[in-house]
Amino acid sequence: MRIFKLLCAIALGACLSAAQTKVSGTAECSEQPSDSHAIEVGDHPGHAYTIGRETCTWTKPLEIAGLKSTGDSAADFMEVDGNKGRDHSSRVGTTDGGDKFYVRTEGTDVLKGQKLESGEGTWSFAGGTGKLKGLKGKGTYKCEPAGDNIDCDVEGDYTLPSK
Repeated sequence: MRIFKLLCAIALGACLSAAQTKVSGTAECSEQPSDSHAIEVGDHPGHAYTIGRETCTWTKPLEIAGLKSTGDSAADFMEVDGNKGRDHSSRVGTTDGGDKFYVRTEGTDVLKGQKLESGEGTWSFAGGTGKLKGLKGKGTYKCEPAGDNIDCDVEGDYTLPSK
């Protein structure tokens, strides 16, 4: 019986991993958020909490279920302490087919003055609409300055429920 359960677990794992689809793309985001607020903590200089709204366009779109990402907007929360930042965001992405996808991110940033020098972290899909309903997945991202903007390279895997 133990061997049967082990074989079933291995077979299930193989099926689940085969159902994942790789995804990658590049988003270009504005260096400055469209709406931003900061509150100094007061324990030492350079320690603050910020919240802001950010918009991005996909210069190399993610392709999910035949749909291509076109843009996204995010509400970002960050703790800044000197030249380091720890951020969280909730994002709403749009596709060329009009469907939306929802993403959560967590990451760390290196800052020079008030500008991003580099950033990286993890992301996970938190659902979607239309063809992307039930979207799941996760991956990593890396960001760096690109002129007046920030370029973020994104990669990972996704799954959609079978119909």
